[in-house]
Amino acid sequence: MPVPDSVIEEITSAAKEAWPEDKEMQTYTVKEELDAYRNFVALDYSCISDEEKETLIQEAKESFESWEERFSSIQDELEAIVELKELSNGNQGNDLYNQWVLEAQSENDNYFRGQLEYIQNKASSYEAIQRTRAEIDPLKNILIDIENIIGSECYNGNIQNYGSWGELESEGRSFRYPVKFYDGENEYKRRTVPRDIPAEQLISGYYPFGANELNIYRALHKVLKYLEAEHGLKLPKT
Repeated sequence: MPVPDSVIEEITSAAKEAWPEDKEMQTYTVKEELDAYRNFVALDYSCISDEEKETLIQEAKESFESWEERFSSIQDELEAIVELKELSNGNQGNDLYNQWVLEAQSENDNYFRGQLEYIQNKASSYEAIQRTRAEIDPLKNILIDIENIIGSECYNGNIQNYGSWGELESEGRSFRYPVKFYDGENEYKRRTVPRDIPAEQLISGYYPFGANELNIYRALHKVLKYLEAEHGLKLPKT
């Protein structure tokens, strides 16, 4: 494929500027850039409109100086566009997927690889949540009850209890140890765990001990599964 003289001059000039004292690197760089230009011109844009094609090319030229970078950038975007269209074809009528698409477009305007990765991450998180719910929901009440028993058995012998007249009545006090949960964005503390807490939040519950943490709900889940596998404990499945 013939390369325009203006492009050859541009590539040669850039190579000399980048490697003024190294003829061998100049020659290598020119060859690489000429090959990249040919690959750039040969890209298949059949998956997008002419307007989208012009936008991709313009943005690549503005963002990158070398033809190798421009080629790689557009090639990656075209591959992402194809994958996005395949995903959309497989999720027609899926309202949740359509919501992810709108969010992806809002956060990654005209950056198709970013849109694809956003949607893929959303889908991966959603699938993980569904698996967690399928496993934890049948055991949720059991886990909450057992954790409440454990958390209510905390005692601090240094706490002094005074009566209404300021007289010391006793030393030491039992208390309900709080559990911390993560809702996907923020942590929050609970002493009473609601029964309708989502499974993916419940399983994140832990006891903070200074710099240490005890993942109480994950530990209890492991205990239940151990008792089921090794000692025949019958656990609810649905």
